[in-house]
This record gives sequence, C-alpha cells and structure tokens, in this order.
Amino acid sequence: MPEQIGVFHAGEQSLHEKLGIGERQHQLGLRMIRDHMPDQHRDFFAGLSSVHIGAVDSAGHPWAMMRVGPAGFMTSKDDKTLNISSRPLAGEPTDLHLAEGAKVSVVGIEFETQRRNRLNATITAADSGHLSLRVDQSYGNCPKYIQVRTKTSEASTHPSPSVVTSTLQDIDKEQIMNADTLLIASRAAQLGDDPRAGVDINHRGGMPGFVSVLDDTTIQFPDYKGNSFYNTFGNIVTDKRVGLQFVDFETGTLLNIKGTAVLVEDLNNGELPLMGRGLRITVESVTRAEGALPMRFTFGQYSDRNPAIHPD
Repeated sequence: MPEQIGVFHAGEQSLHEKLGIGERQHQLGLRMIRDHMPDQHRDFFAGLSSVHIGAVDSAGHPWAMMRVGPAGFMTSKDDKTLNISSRPLAGEPTDLHLAEGAKVSVVGIEFETQRRNRLNATITAADSGHLSLRVDQSYGNCPKYIQVRTKTSEASTHPSPSVVTSTLQDIDKEQIMNADTLLIASRAAQLGDDPRAGVDINHRGGMPGFVSVLDDTTIQFPDYKGNSFYNTFGNIVTDKRVGLQFVDFETGTLLNIKGTAVLVEDLNNGELPLMGRGLRITVESVTRAEGALPMRFTFGQYSDRNPAIHPD
C-alpha cells in the first residue's frame, strides 16, 4: 500500500485501508492532530494531579507508568513544550529509556470531568525528577469509557516492596477482572525522527469484566467503538510488544504487565456485548506494587457510553 502523507504511520494506515476508512481518517487526522498544544491543553495539563506516560526500556519494550504531583507539576513555557516534575513510583522499571532524544507518549485524564488529552513527544532533557518534552503530535480524545472518579486524599501508608512474577497470580487475576480501566503502551517498529512513529499510551475502559483472564499468561479485551485512529492497533501491526498498567484507585496498587499482543477479529468476551475485534495479550512478566500510588480516588459512576450500559 502506498504510504499516504499525513499524520498516521504505515501500520495505522494499513488498518484504516483494511477497514475502508483510509481517506476519512486521513482527513480527520489532519484536522485533529497538531504539532503543538492549543492553550486549552496547556491549561488542562497544568491542572492535573496525575498523568500516564508510555516509554520504552533499554531493550525497547514499551511500558505504561503513572506520575503524580500537586496541580502545577506539569508546566509548558510554550505550545511545543511540556515539563513534568515528578519522581518514579514503585513498580516502575529501573531501565526506562528516559534520556534526551527518547520517544515518549503522555495521556492526561481528568476523571472528574472525563476529559482526556494526549501528546506524543521527544525528550529534550531529563533527570531523576524531571522530564522536558518537545511535542511531536497533540490531540484530544473523546470522554467515552472514562469512569468518573474524584481524588479524595493523599495516602499515608508506605508502598510494599514490588513483587515480580512470570505469570499472573490469583490476586492479579482478581484485580484485572474487577478493573474498569487500564492503560496500554505500545510502539512503532522504528523510533526515529518521523513524528508519526513513536511510543503511544492509551486509555481503555469498560464495565468490570471487560478484561478477561483466559489463563495464567493470557488476557484479552475488546475494541469498543472510538475515534478509529487505531494508534495502539497500528503500532501492534508493526511491533507486538506492549505494556499494560492496571490502577487500583482505592488501594493505590499498581499492576504492570509486560507482554506481546495480537489482534483478534472474532473475540469472544463472555457475556458482555461485543464486538468482534480485540486484543489478546501474552504475559511475559508481572510487577505488583501495593500502595504505590500516593493518592486515592473515590468512584463516582460508570461512563454512560460503556457498551453494557449504552450499546452502540
């Protein structure tokens, strides 16, 4: 397939063409995806107390991580720059490639209002408590499948030592099956100068049970209707490596999963409505960090766009 010059890389374009939406998504992407942050996005990030970041480790494997701080821990001196001042949380890999020139992705979610904005970026400066990012792509996402939560308190307990296993333990399976939210990090095959091909992090949400545990090393979840950009799926077409993070907002436990993903066209997801297409993840390692998140959130309500509530 000849590559169409625009904002999507070849993996994303191949899925658009396969689904018969290539020209539509090309035009939509040109309208929605910018090389800078509009002022409302700059204000949005500055007001958050948490953010999700996708980055790769020393072997090039993508990971999803979370950084937190008081409102204002993210700043932007101009529309091409985002600065993040926050230290790693327990359970985060120690060999993440967070150095000048590295590709990263950021998604900010304001759970109270279900607002969500994203950017893909290149690191221009970094130390143990600070990242400076140059925006490569910036765009908003719809509020679909974001469950309403309110930050209620700072945690007073210290995190437990992280536990790393090669398979899912029963406590991990329980957390996954009860989850209504996950973050998934992926990457394009080549991480070079092309602003279209980098690292991605994306939110997935649904009613508890939308993620199925098939066995000790396999989980899957459906592809609910969204903007059809297929950033995650397009990356997986070119590189199957993924990193997932499940956040227990009430206890502060972070569950990081390293694995590989395949696209499944006829996904059977139990009794939940769906849908056909989805992702099946083969687990390579699991890191469980209890109490790692130094803040707590109170659940408000499920998104009214969750398919179990409002089928499309």
